[in-house]
Amino acid sequence: MAAEAVVSVMIQKLSDFLDEESEIFEKVKDEVEKVMEGLKSILNSAQYQEQSSTMLMSQVLSLLGIVYRVEDTIESFCFIETRLKRMSFVKKHFSVIAKEVRLFRIVLPDTMEYSQNVPRLKSKMERFSKEIHEWEIRSSVLARLQGSHGMHQHEQQTQEPDAYRPPRIEDTISKKKALELLKRQITSNIEPLQIISVFGEIGIDNAPQVKTIYKSRVVTNMFPCHAWLVVDTNWSFRHLILAILKEVTSMKGMEKLIDEVLIGRLHGFLNDKKYLIVINDIKSLDLLKKLRGALPDAHNGSRVVITTPDERTASFADVTSPFCYKHLDMKEAMKTFIEKVKGLVKGSPVPGDIMEDHLKRKVAEICRGNPLRFALLVGFLSTRKVKYKDWLRVFKQNVLPTKFPTFDLLAFCYNDLPVHLKPCFLYLGLFEKGFEIPVRRLFRLWLAEGFVKPSEEGIILEDIVERYLEELVNRNMVEITKNRSDESPKKCRMTASLHDIFRPRGLEIGLFHLHQKSEENSYVEADSHRLEVRRVVECTNIKDYTTSQAFNQNLQSYISLNNRKKDMFADEVGIFLETIVGTRGFGLLKVLDLEGVDRPRLPEILGNLFLLRYLGLRCTFLNALPSSLGALLHLETLDIKHTQIRTVPSSIWNMKHLRHLCLNGAHLDIPVKSMKHTDPLQLQTLQGLFVDEKIARKIGSTLKRMTNLRKLDLTREACSTTTTTRSHSSSYEEISSWISSPSCLQSLRLRSINRMGQPSELIIEPFSSFENLSQLYLLGKLLKPLDWYQIPSGLKVLTLSVSQLDEDPMPTLSKLKNLIDLRLLASSYKGEEMCLPQNGFPALRVLKLWKLENLKRLTVKEGTMQKLHTLEIRCCKNLNKEGPETLLKIEELCNLILTDMPKPFVTAMNRKKKKHTLIEENP
Repeated sequence: MAAEAVVSVMIQKLSDFLDEESEIFEKVKDEVEKVMEGLKSILNSAQYQEQSSTMLMSQVLSLLGIVYRVEDTIESFCFIETRLKRMSFVKKHFSVIAKEVRLFRIVLPDTMEYSQNVPRLKSKMERFSKEIHEWEIRSSVLARLQGSHGMHQHEQQTQEPDAYRPPRIEDTISKKKALELLKRQITSNIEPLQIISVFGEIGIDNAPQVKTIYKSRVVTNMFPCHAWLVVDTNWSFRHLILAILKEVTSMKGMEKLIDEVLIGRLHGFLNDKKYLIVINDIKSLDLLKKLRGALPDAHNGSRVVITTPDERTASFADVTSPFCYKHLDMKEAMKTFIEKVKGLVKGSPVPGDIMEDHLKRKVAEICRGNPLRFALLVGFLSTRKVKYKDWLRVFKQNVLPTKFPTFDLLAFCYNDLPVHLKPCFLYLGLFEKGFEIPVRRLFRLWLAEGFVKPSEEGIILEDIVERYLEELVNRNMVEITKNRSDESPKKCRMTASLHDIFRPRGLEIGLFHLHQKSEENSYVEADSHRLEVRRVVECTNIKDYTTSQAFNQNLQSYISLNNRKKDMFADEVGIFLETIVGTRGFGLLKVLDLEGVDRPRLPEILGNLFLLRYLGLRCTFLNALPSSLGALLHLETLDIKHTQIRTVPSSIWNMKHLRHLCLNGAHLDIPVKSMKHTDPLQLQTLQGLFVDEKIARKIGSTLKRMTNLRKLDLTREACSTTTTTRSHSSSYEEISSWISSPSCLQSLRLRSINRMGQPSELIIEPFSSFENLSQLYLLGKLLKPLDWYQIPSGLKVLTLSVSQLDEDPMPTLSKLKNLIDLRLLASSYKGEEMCLPQNGFPALRVLKLWKLENLKRLTVKEGTMQKLHTLEIRCCKNLNKEGPETLLKIEELCNLILTDMPKPFVTAMNRKKKKHTLIEENP
């Protein structure tokens, strides 16, 4: 069930507290463990009841109320005890520090003594145990009362499943045919404005096909003004108009305008333009009617395309061309199913002609021609690791019910998730539908929220969280929308159909709370505030958000998804934070994520957020951090990449829990006392560190303490613009001696610049010991041939810039069997000829050659780079105009990008390339 996710996280938190804070909880261990046992019992019974559909929502909310109060009580107790211990007031009256503690929203009587803290917690834990027991009794009675009724309903569903009713839209056609007709309709010579609807029930995703047309060169050339939108479930007409205006105009401050003015602005802007607006996943007929009245018709061939799972909306009277994708027939369905399960099944392949008819009927019965159901069924089967001959047994044993309506199948797949994956999955719903979530951001939020459950000893949490995402992807509940150059996931999202169903569940159980404007001057808050707010997700404007004590006293996360620029939002965020931190100072706040907010004003007393684990300020363009930052001793992630912050307080080295430090070329002083420490640091990521002469001699010993470091991005400033002095050399050798030792580094970026910001000599040692290194970026002159550096065989991505190599690097690099992406940038090679050896680069997919000004000949032997997908040549103006003809014959080559290249060279490439190779020419 959805609430199960919250309960499981609470059990894990209690376990962690008992392990990590054993001294603090020593005197209350028995009482806390009793609560844990009660919650575990609830977890088991709740799983059964949810599957039987017998638990009422009021019971769920009652359960969550208990769980949240347990969490707040335990964390408040831990917080107070830790603060008292740190301040050496262990047996003093609490009144001595009452004023300070009130800043953290944990208010106890001023006469409370430290010794009363433990009895008070014992009393509360005993009361919680009693409440849990009473809840179980009520749930048991309710289950018995509703059991027979629920079973009867289930039997009815099993005996009389809903027959499939095809859409009443007459033009029900295959996707391939629909794609051709849709493109023809969009690009036709018909002059009046046309609204074209593309219908498909939930699970038949039309957006990818429509986007293929939208991005085609024919369409983009025909419509100078175009917009692509994904409509969220609770969007208002105002949301829609604002979204279109933001896509097609550069107007600022539109949020302050009333609806009538916005409509006038949109109408006036589009009136003399030929436009194409694609609106995905619109379900409201009323919304579509209002939009039609706001759009001008200049009889110039403009088009509006909507995709919708709602038949009434698709049949809107003003729709001139309705399209409807049909369900897959039996033959298509089984072909789709077999394609998807390839690679999952152990033993012999799964040819369709030998698949038992009974199994075929079972699959068809469950999926009913719906691609989403096929994907979820395959995802379910992928977790069972069964052989083909065992599949029928899975169905016969009712591991998977065989007559399930659409929503029930989705619920079943969610319920089948392991307990630890449920909160992670629901958490994706706090992001807007269609939003591509950076995997880096998602992983660190999951960690900070306490969703990641440690498995076996010695396994790093970052490895565990990667497995979480991998399983959700394998189950086809989350999709990867963009990969990095080494093919690891970069961005992801919850699939659109699942987002509509599971975001409301996350809201319903109080996992997160949305604050967004639905109509002018009207804000939508969480479902009638039946549960206290835990996580606030800001979508539009925080100005009118209520900061009352009752509403926010246990706030744990504030995440802003508002990326408005150059208006008052930054000040509004500042006022909100000052209210939260200053007046009430929520001490339980763990996540403050302002990524993308333009220059938010941070309060100076930010350090009062003692339990803060995640501070996300990426792309905020701030130029300073509050001086109290060093007080955030529990901080795990500090992300100030893409800001103007150039100095970070040295107190950051006191943060023993810091795992991810993302800077932006910032100076980071290392105090002498920090150098004397020998304890290992927990850092996994250190990006954007700027090393000048002041700390060059200190950094080596500090880096050696980072035994878990996986990603290092370091820029070294040389002490002279023309020569390498003795002190420069010796300090560089100290750094080089560290990075050349065995480590678990996976990504390494090293730059060497002089005081004028120009590249200088890069002094490094061989990389042979870097067995785990997959990405390497080097900027600066390399003093020796490339083979001397002994590039690791497992390397996947290599970038060289201003390396000034005299010898051709290709013979050395061609032996790297795992290299996927190779980028030789400005002045990385000074020679006139480059040779790609025969049968070299067996895995390479991307090759970029930039500003190799001396290069005249590019010789390519047969059999090299057979998997090359993208070739980009930029500003290599002396390259032979005949070009690399052998590369152009590679079947896999799809993208050829030529930038600032001589016209004869471009002409030759156009003449020799294969038909399927797309060429992009940039002047």
